[in-house]
Amino acid sequence: MSNPSTVTGGWRYRIAATLLAMAGVIATIVVYRHYIDHLHRFYGDKLLYLGIVLVFFTGVFSFVVFGLLETQQRRLAEMNNELQRQRDILQGLWDATGVVASLPDMEAVLQRIVDVSRPLFGAQYAALAVLSEDDPVKIRQFITSGLSDEEREKIGGFPQGRGILGEVIRTKRVLRLSELATHPASSGFPPYHPEMRSFLGLPLLYRGAIVGHLYLTNKPGGFTAQDEMLGQLFARQASVVIANARLYQGREEWATVQERERIGRELHDGVLQTLYGLNLALDFLLDSELSLSDIGKREMTRITETLSLTMTDIRMYIQSLGSSPVDFQVAVRDMLQRSGGMDDILLEFRDTEYLSLNPELIHDLVMSVQEAVSNARRHGRADHIVVGWDGHPDSHFRVWIEDNGQGFNVEGANRENHFGLTNMRRRTEHWHGEIHVSSKLGKGTRVEFHIPKSSDTQIA
Repeated sequence: MSNPSTVTGGWRYRIAATLLAMAGVIATIVVYRHYIDHLHRFYGDKLLYLGIVLVFFTGVFSFVVFGLLETQQRRLAEMNNELQRQRDILQGLWDATGVVASLPDMEAVLQRIVDVSRPLFGAQYAALAVLSEDDPVKIRQFITSGLSDEEREKIGGFPQGRGILGEVIRTKRVLRLSELATHPASSGFPPYHPEMRSFLGLPLLYRGAIVGHLYLTNKPGGFTAQDEMLGQLFARQASVVIANARLYQGREEWATVQERERIGRELHDGVLQTLYGLNLALDFLLDSELSLSDIGKREMTRITETLSLTMTDIRMYIQSLGSSPVDFQVAVRDMLQRSGGMDDILLEFRDTEYLSLNPELIHDLVMSVQEAVSNARRHGRADHIVVGWDGHPDSHFRVWIEDNGQGFNVEGANRENHFGLTNMRRRTEHWHGEIHVSSKLGKGTRVEFHIPKSSDTQIA
């Protein structure tokens, strides 16, 4: 289909060229009649003067007409370039649509959209903001293109939804600026942030809901109304891509949950029950077989302790396979009830910071608590054990196990490379923590685990 402006422009050039040709003929007649006709009477050679006039006006006419043709060709070239750019943008939309099935996760899809949009619109930088589901004006994810990893690290955390970015979020409308700093909502840039001037902000709407915001900056010459129109088209398609990616991701997560639950059932109904039966059989032998030597009893006791730890390990793994987060206090209580009951146990949890613990850390802490409680019962002959927790205010978590047993020589146990202490120390050091053991003969033992608070030990 022809562009109406192109057709109108073509007719204008034709009319202008025709009028110029007519004007040139008229000018030639007028000049010859009023000036040249008198000159040849005095100087003769009428054809010479007529030729001079024709050559002069033909040159002027050609100069003007070719200028018009050049202008028209330039406009056609610009329109062809614009059409090519539109085709590139449509191709970019198509490419972005096709990434859902090929990219591994949502962040990769978002990164692809940003990387595609930046060169298509001639921007130096591009970014895509994803908002928090709990707070519709708070940015929870910020994907950029055009900045190096070093530049991102220097700038620091991503924006908090203030300034110009926040203006697009609040109004949910397209915002096109030739100069960022002149807008009333502008709040400047943090240290090490690159200078940005021209700006195009586009909300990504899908079925009336905001799924993100796309920002483009620093286009040479600024963004045009045509950029804004094409940007809205790109934003609509990008929102569909993101919505489809979320749907695909949800299906993948559902399939993963189903598989994890299947594995958990098989472990619980098969391996765990077998180990539980084996442990009961060993306990029965220890209690009923009087002919066992002391060495045999110690080895069988050590085997039952190892089996008990293994069962706890498997139970923690089954719990981690579930879709709900692991609760440290619930995991400790479950382990204690299965490992001799809680008649001799007092739980002393002083806060609820344990709810933010990494499930892998919970696993290691529960295993260590089980080691310490088992030692207190079997070797310390304790009848009262306290298992405590607090999120210590000075940047670390603390778990302790204190008993009223017979105590032991801590230095001697360290020299002998005691099996239980070695396991507890290994698990604690994995999280860059420390274990402190104090014991007095006849007065009991206290074991403390200090784990530093960090992004590794906590979940958001």
